[in-house]
Amino acid sequence: MRILFAISFLNVITAFQDETAAGRILNGISVVIGEFPYVVAIKVEGKFRCGGFIYNERWVVTAASCVNGFQNVLDRVTVEAGIVSLQSPELSQQLIRIESFHLYDYYNESLTGPLHDLALIQTRLPFTFNSEVNFSYYDETSGEVATFVGWGVAEAIEDGGSYSNELRKATLTINSNICQSAYAGSYQNAYMICTGDTQSPCHYDEGSPLVQNGYVVGVMSRNNGCDATGTVVPTIYTRLSVYYNWMVAIAGIQPVPSLVQMNRSLSKPKEN
Repeated sequence: MRILFAISFLNVITAFQDETAAGRILNGISVVIGEFPYVVAIKVEGKFRCGGFIYNERWVVTAASCVNGFQNVLDRVTVEAGIVSLQSPELSQQLIRIESFHLYDYYNESLTGPLHDLALIQTRLPFTFNSEVNFSYYDETSGEVATFVGWGVAEAIEDGGSYSNELRKATLTINSNICQSAYAGSYQNAYMICTGDTQSPCHYDEGSPLVQNGYVVGVMSRNNGCDATGTVVPTIYTRLSVYYNWMVAIAGIQPVPSLVQMNRSLSKPKEN
């Protein structure tokens, strides 16, 4: 497997500093510490860049479109776990610098949008697992209802809303037909998951998890921006179950379940 690096230092920092130009998860509700202990914030020089989730003690899963170019700022990138607030971290916070990152081998950023939009981040130090910081298993989708978790806005910026620094969640509906129609041939259901709701992820939510029944099933890849008018927003996620072999080859196996995970079934994702 290879580690891919692109983008100059200046371009990376410029893109990260444009945080106030666009919203994040739209119309979500706040979560509490420990509700989603595997969700992490990825920051560059202390500025929020995107989300991810903990795979095991040393690895985080996120979107390739989020971290592409990090090699140029590697010593300035941190992963923050055990928090719901970006501005006033809780005592449960674990802030760890990253060692390396791996983009999926066939990641492709085309004009029609990213394909195989998946990356793994290795941290310099291991996470300490507890009730506020823990890993999540991942699996194939099951049913139509899912929960998206990310840092975002309480209401649309166009309606006078302001950015929230709190972790939020939204209940979404999985519907592949919406993205097949909206993205005209670039949506590939074998590798992607689609949701379409008036609640939606938005910019800077890339890499954040889509969850069903306590399992992460996808990480947010892209949409056409949040909409304040009540219009359905088709959003694409990378379908994690397809990439089981790659994740094990790079990051190893996931931990044996702790008491936190004992109430979950341990069905093993299979590669398509």
